[in-house]
Parts: sequence; structure tokens; C-alpha cells
Amino acid sequence: MTLDTVRWLLRILAWRSRQSTVIRWLEALALFATALATRLMLGTLYGGNPALSFYPVLLIVSVLLGWKEAFAFLVLSITAGMYLFLPPGMYLLPLGWLSVGGFTIAIIIALKTLAQELAIANDRQRLLFQELQHRVANTLQSVVGTLDAARRRIDSAPSDAKRILEEGVQRISASADVHRRLNDPALFNRGLKPILQDAVATAIDAHSTNISFDVEPLKLSFDQMSVITMIVIEISNNAQKHVFGLNLGSNFLVALRALPEARAVLSVKDDGPGWSRGGVGDGNRTLGMTLLQGLAGQLGGKLHVKSENGAEVSIIFPISTGAGGQR
Repeated sequence: MTLDTVRWLLRILAWRSRQSTVIRWLEALALFATALATRLMLGTLYGGNPALSFYPVLLIVSVLLGWKEAFAFLVLSITAGMYLFLPPGMYLLPLGWLSVGGFTIAIIIALKTLAQELAIANDRQRLLFQELQHRVANTLQSVVGTLDAARRRIDSAPSDAKRILEEGVQRISASADVHRRLNDPALFNRGLKPILQDAVATAIDAHSTNISFDVEPLKLSFDQMSVITMIVIEISNNAQKHVFGLNLGSNFLVALRALPEARAVLSVKDDGPGWSRGGVGDGNRTLGMTLLQGLAGQLGGKLHVKSENGAEVSIIFPISTGAGGQR
């Protein structure tokens, strides 16, 4: 399947998603009426295959509307063909119409599904690449901060400089370990909470910050746990830079709780000054917000930010169990 074909099918899917169910069924009926009127005008032109005139319209219905509408169109076409156009003695011909029509619908729906999966995978890879770049930038910034702090103390307090360097090495090593194993399903064998604890430890200094976790053992897919981990890493880096690194707060909470109707809410909160409007102009923070919105979309949820008594980022998303899910 070429890239142009994928884009074409995606535009069709986007157009279809904007239509209501009633409108799609009305369009299917209108297309059937058009196909039937066209067939009546053609008379005996098709000979032994009178229902063949419905197939071009069946293709249109399958591509534009969906498999349910297409199958209903096929049933109506076969019924009309049997009563109006079926030649004498050819009673098995409708079975051929059903087989060819059903196979046609199956192929088109499979192509549409493949195009949608390719688009989702492409969007996910683009987002992950952006998130990786941002993570690398944050890690390098942390390294610079650690080295600078050690440089300023190396003469006056060598022991403090050594401690800062050791803690910096541990945090960077832990960060590299988490990122390296983030695509390994075995990473979550111990559950999600320990990984989130390790992820936060790579960004926030636990000696000067009170870090709390309220994580329920939910049944999540491996992809969801990976995305949640990346979200927590991104928010932790942001909190360390804008809150804890400036001594503007001392508490950090990560919560994951179940909601009714097979949903869950991820909430990450600090007690800093909050996300002011002026902070939105910060290019690094704006990029971080864009990444968080994209990651929230990967979860099938929507990002919400509150700035009351600190900053709270929350995402409500549907629970999706699957391979690698937490037990």
C-alpha cells in the first residue's frame, strides 16, 4: 500500500467520522436507490449477470460509509436482483453475488483498517521521537546543572561536590536504564508502581522533595503502561525544572485510580506556583505541553491542567487490557 493510498483512505475515514449514524444510513439508502434506478434503465444489457451493476456502487458504499452499510446495501441489491432481474433457472446466482460482494467488502474494510493502523503507528513514532529528543535535552540539562553545582563547591566543600556528582551519576544511570527498557514488556513484571517510582527518581531529587504515589493495580496494556511512564517522566522533569529546582515547592504526588465504566484517571501534582500564563511562552514548557497532549491522545484521553495550590496534570482514559497488561 503506497503512502498516497494511505493518505487518501485516511481522508475518507476522517470524513466518515464527522457524519452521524443516521446520515450514513440515509446515504446508503440513497445510493441503493440510485443503483436500482440505473439498473432499471439498463434493461437487459448485462444478460446473465443482472446484479453486476450494483457492484460499482457497493465499492463506493464500502469505502465511504463502512461495512455495516455496505453489507445492508449488498443484501438489498441481492433481494432486488432476485425479484426483478434474476434469469429463469439461475437460482444459485444470488449465492455468487453474495460471495463476490462479501469478498469485496472484506477486502476494502481490511485495507481501511490497515491504513488506519499505519497512520496510528506513524503518529506514535513521530510523537515518540519528539519525546525522545525532549528527554535527551532534559537529561543533558540535568547533567549541566549537576556539573555546575559540583564546580561551585569543589573548592569550598569537596565532600559536597563529590556527593552531588555521585547523586547525579545515579540519577542519570537510572534514567538511562528506564529509557533503555521502556519498550521491554518485562519491565512491568513487578507492576506499574515500581517503574513510576524509578522514573520519578530519575528527574526529582528525593532528598529535598516529598514524593508520594497512590497507584492502584489496574489491568492495563503494555502500551498504556509505557505511555503513562513517559507522561510521568515528562511531568517530573518539568516539575524539577520549574518548581523543585527553584525551591518553589516540596511535594510531588503521582496517582492512578480506577473510574466507573472501565476508565482510569492519571493525576500528577506538585505544590509549586502553578502554570502561569507567562510560563506558556517558555519554548521548552510549550514543547513539553505539546508532547503531553500527544501522549494523552495515545491513551485515548484528554489532558487537563489545573493551577490551584500548585499544578495538577490529569488524564482520564479508557482502560485497555492486552499483552503485557498488569495483573
